[in-house]
Amino acid sequence: MMMLLQLSSENEATVMRLEEQAKILKEEIRRLERNQQREKEAANMEYLKNILLKFLSLKVGDERQQLVPVLTTMLKLSPEEKTTLDAAAQGEDNSANQPQQQQQQGGGWGSYLHRWSGLV
Repeated sequence: MMMLLQLSSENEATVMRLEEQAKILKEEIRRLERNQQREKEAANMEYLKNILLKFLSLKVGDERQQLVPVLTTMLKLSPEEKTTLDAAAQGEDNSANQPQQQQQQGGGWGSYLHRWSGLV
């Protein structure tokens, strides 16, 4: 009987140790997955930087226009933002339409300044 109690006690200790090891391993797997995601995002960021620099360095016209779909996809641009980018690629000044669009859409980034500064 004493032997069974001792075996039972050892088995419980083993189960607890294995559960703790499983918990540690799961945490390590999650950490590695997060690191892989960060590396993937860093690679995407480098690609985005290169595409944006290429866009800015090209002269207005067809070559620039070819990069619009890439930038639209990578930056997940709205239709209005894509229109603005299209205009920039063609060398058109679309800034006259932006204030009206921003007012309709809530003012862009400037609409958040009063919240941050405490001004209402």
